[in-house]
Amino acid sequence: MKRIFQHPSEPVTGKKYWRSLGQLADTPEFRGWLEREFPQGASELQGGDVSRRNFLKLMGASTALAGLSLSACRRPEKHLVPFTRGVEWSIPGKALFFATARPSRHGYAPLVATTYDGRPTKIEGNPLHPVSKGATDTFSQSSLLDLYDPDRARAITNGRPSDAASFEKALDEIVKNAGDGSTLAFLLQKDSSPTRERLRGEILKKFPKAVWAVYEPLGSELAEEAAAAAFGNGVAAISQIEKADVILSLDNDFLGTEGDVSTIRAFSSRRKVTGADSKMNRLYVVENRYTITGGISDHRLRVPASQIGAFALALASQIASATNDATLAGMVKAIPPSPVKFNSDWIKYSAEDLVASKGKSLVLVGARQPVAVQVLAGAINAALGNVGKTIAGRKLGGKPAQSLTDLSREITDKIIKTLFIVGGNPVYDAPADLDWATLQKSVETVVRLGFHEDETSKLAQWNVPLAHYLESWGD
Repeated sequence: MKRIFQHPSEPVTGKKYWRSLGQLADTPEFRGWLEREFPQGASELQGGDVSRRNFLKLMGASTALAGLSLSACRRPEKHLVPFTRGVEWSIPGKALFFATARPSRHGYAPLVATTYDGRPTKIEGNPLHPVSKGATDTFSQSSLLDLYDPDRARAITNGRPSDAASFEKALDEIVKNAGDGSTLAFLLQKDSSPTRERLRGEILKKFPKAVWAVYEPLGSELAEEAAAAAFGNGVAAISQIEKADVILSLDNDFLGTEGDVSTIRAFSSRRKVTGADSKMNRLYVVENRYTITGGISDHRLRVPASQIGAFALALASQIASATNDATLAGMVKAIPPSPVKFNSDWIKYSAEDLVASKGKSLVLVGARQPVAVQVLAGAINAALGNVGKTIAGRKLGGKPAQSLTDLSREITDKIIKTLFIVGGNPVYDAPADLDWATLQKSVETVVRLGFHEDETSKLAQWNVPLAHYLESWGD
């Protein structure tokens, strides 16, 4: 039922309340506005006997009669043009599946792409691949959206729209004046492609003094540096999580942002009891934020990221005493003690659990932790006898590349005149202390191969659209 609210009548005696300053002043302008706002006979049309209700009825009937011909409601006609040359093996309405792989900083994710008329519509893991066995991650699933991103770079630009012929002409001029490559630099993202490594060899053969730098904002440069100190150059430490009974994670979200499908499957395989002899693994997590790894852990301790090193030192002291490892004890003695205090029971029991599972335990450190913390964790693993059992060495392919810091030093010294940036967005995600935007502006010619017209492309002389991995052939 519709409820109509009426203002109460003003009292004859006593206090009188006004609803506005205009009502209080009671000016002629206010009285005129009041008459226009609530005129007499507002429910009827002025100047005739037809009411507003009847008028709307007549207009509605007229509109309905006019719409019988559907002259104003017809869909716009669109003439579909068929393929002049059909997509290979394509049948309209039938899905076609392709094995593919998504490049990432961890390597390549094996996938299967579902396509209709040559257009990918769904991504799934490759069930025939021994690593993923049909599983996939959120990054691979969402990578399909990048293919149809309306904000992708669409044309070659040189401050204004240009074409391929103009760019190739400018590129020929760059190659002609490059000489031995001493003024030339390349900045790329991390990629394990053997084809790119082969092309790198051909470029450096033509320009032997060119700078070849690799930068990944969430990369593992610090971990690789620590592995080089422990195992030698060109060797990476690979964790074999499926062999570990007790795992301690120090600021390492290996089940989330710092892991991949193979890591998740390896850990999950030990969380199931399949028989009388099977044993579940146990996970200790020390982290500063709530992560996926912390959410599934058996024991979790919240510690600021800046204090992870101090916690590792306290843990190393306990393990050195329990194992009588001279190397680890020497490292603990050489490092100044930290004034930060932690839960002594937490350190004691986690250390005892790790020592009780010597050779079947594992200590992991996040990639953003300093090299000293990475090396200390490596010494802890060595004291626990994990090297060669739950930690394996893998030889890295290709020659080592220079870092973004090395490249910035070359630019600061005014050595680099031409810079090629392939992928990435260093103006946005490079370390703030480098002030990469200012460095990039100081280079005479910057050629950017990018997926978007972003912060880096705005400071480049040339911007060339980068192909998506689902629309280009690769390894």
